[in-house]
Amino acid sequence: SYTFVRSEFEDANQKLIPTAWDNRHIFNMTLMKSLPRNWDIGIKWRYAGGAPYTPYDIEKSQIIRNWDIQSKGFLDYSKFNSLRLRAFHQLDIRVDKTFYFNKWELGFYFDVQNAYNFKSENPDYLTHLDENGAVNIDPENPDKYILRTIKSGSGTVLPTIGIKVAF
Repeated sequence: SYTFVRSEFEDANQKLIPTAWDNRHIFNMTLMKSLPRNWDIGIKWRYAGGAPYTPYDIEKSQIIRNWDIQSKGFLDYSKFNSLRLRAFHQLDIRVDKTFYFNKWELGFYFDVQNAYNFKSENPDYLTHLDENGAVNIDPENPDKYILRTIKSGSGTVLPTIGIKVAF
């Protein structure tokens, strides 16, 4: 299946701004094959275009009294959803074996999600701590922190085994 998505809203200046769901392209493909002796194999591939996100307001976030209010960076709402993450895609593979009995069936499966270990992108984290975990105050301006970004992502190969019983 393929879906073209545009999800936008009008801001206070009547300008169209993308919402968090504005991935533009979403594609799902599922293939299933039944094999001899009650074996089944299936694959699922998913793709979603990059989601929009809002960058931090670094200048506002650096000010110690601001940061200490919420213990995290402030988003720059004048640039609301102006940046996009990379596209996401993932391949899942599953193999099933089923045994049929008179009034019930027993199945075993092996499933691997994210088979090729795609690393998705998330917005970076912003921190006021240095690499050693110490608070990092600007020596030239003691009212400000020196902020640093930490790359953020997710994705791992996730194998699963399971048993199914049906009556």
